[in-house]
Amino acid sequence: MLANFFGKSKPINFIVLLLVFVCAFFLNSFHSFSTVEVTLFFIVEKLVFFLIFTFLFFCVNFIVSKNKLTQDNSYALLFYLLVISFFSTYLYGYQDVFEHLIHLLFLRKVYSIQTLKEIFKKLFDAGFWLGVMCLMNPFLIVFSLLLFAVLIVHKRVRFQTVLISVIGFLIPNFLFFTYSFWIGEISLFTDKFILYTTYDFSMYKETRFLAPLGGLSIFLLFAVFMKTENVFSVNNRFKKSWILLLIHLLLSISYLFFTFNRDGSELLMAAFPVAVILANGFESIQRKLLKEIGLILFVLIALLGPLLL
Repeated sequence: MLANFFGKSKPINFIVLLLVFVCAFFLNSFHSFSTVEVTLFFIVEKLVFFLIFTFLFFCVNFIVSKNKLTQDNSYALLFYLLVISFFSTYLYGYQDVFEHLIHLLFLRKVYSIQTLKEIFKKLFDAGFWLGVMCLMNPFLIVFSLLLFAVLIVHKRVRFQTVLISVIGFLIPNFLFFTYSFWIGEISLFTDKFILYTTYDFSMYKETRFLAPLGGLSIFLLFAVFMKTENVFSVNNRFKKSWILLLIHLLLSISYLFFTFNRDGSELLMAAFPVAVILANGFESIQRKLLKEIGLILFVLIALLGPLLL
């Protein structure tokens, strides 16, 4: 039933997922009403978060559909919603949400390079958003490797393509340096380059993280093995997209090891590649009953997990 419903990309699917998201968001907000003092600022804050998350929802749908990262279905959007619900408790910091927003704008340009139209403009924009990302969180520089991976995979490694990406990256950094110099606080800029981290991963051993991460890992491994065999047996354009998705996933995992603040919000950076890879894995399942069982199981884990852990 679920597999059949989301197996086709229709406007009703998007509307249903958006309504589920709205319900989940406001249920979470109503729960907050009983634990904190309700003020005008609190209501405005919730409204702002709602608008941002709604925009994220549209942005993910646009990237997937525009670049044909899945077949004609709504699995990617469904999995994105479910993956976020795994860790929804930790996703209400302004910086975390804005980092993910800028990250999606960066991904929008990176994955669109496959069409090779207006490539210099796309590379400049991708470099620019990467620069903004790094000003917000220097550890996000790890995703610069995704930009270079796109050039390698699509065989567009040229002096001009690399240079335009670097220029795009430097512009927001130069503007921030100029601002810091103008107000006499150069340390605002230089402190961005002081990187330090810890290797304390004990938080991930707690049940509230270990259980959902373990479940996601099993589904992910299944999806990678199922789809990779099919992708590399046929020579088509999607093979390059699949390689980039796998690189994107590896970089997202690497980011978890490099970043300093580990409170659960850093997992949001992996939501997009995880959702798209899971969607591709479920597309590869031929038996409808197995696909239905797997999808229902994932939905139950995602919805009941946060309540039970």
